[in-house]
Amino acid sequence: MSAVTSVEDEYDEYNYDQDKLVNSGHSGKNRSKKEASEHTNHFDPSGHSRKLSTKLQNTETNKKEENLKPHPSTRK
Repeated sequence: MSAVTSVEDEYDEYNYDQDKLVNSGHSGKNRSKKEASEHTNHFDPSGHSRKLSTKLQNTETNKKEENLKPHPSTRK
C-alpha cells in the first residue's frame, strides 16, 4: 500500500508552472504576451520593400527571357 500512496501523493500536487504556458489572447507558439508583441510585423520606414524587390526581380527575369527568344527580322 505504500507504493500506491506515494503515487497518489505525486499526483495530488498541482503543477502551477503549466499555467504560465497557457496562450492568452492569440499569442501562439507558447509565447508570453511580451514575446508575441516583440515578434510581430514591425514598421518599415523604406516602404513596401518586399513588394518592390520582387517586382525588380521579376522584371529582370522577364528581360532575360525576352532577350533569349528569337526575334523575327523586319528587313524589307
